[in-house]
Amino acid sequence: MKSDKQIISDRQKKTSIKGTVGEYEAIAKLTNEGYCVVKSVDPACPFDIVIVDKNGKIQLIDIKTITYYKNLKGKSLKDKPKGSYKIHRSPTKEQKKLGIKLMMVDYD
Repeated sequence: MKSDKQIISDRQKKTSIKGTVGEYEAIAKLTNEGYCVVKSVDPACPFDIVIVDKNGKIQLIDIKTITYYKNLKGKSLKDKPKGSYKIHRSPTKEQKKLGIKLMMVDYD
């Protein structure tokens, strides 16, 4: 029996888990570096965290997990070294306007 709610695919679950793990790894790293870190609770927010340094400087950060192409122009890249074909990420217009920085994290 089908539900009215959208069923999340296994691929979407895996991607979501990678993103969550990456966010918390970044939060732990920044906390260890001495920043105060606050996490956004709104999924539509254009940033993931706010960091404040010991001098009170505030930065808005959107955390992105580094991803790689599996295929390029129909050719498999599985034999290429990791990092050879990184997918480029850039801030949205809104993020640029708000001065939001992207923080890239790698997930193995």
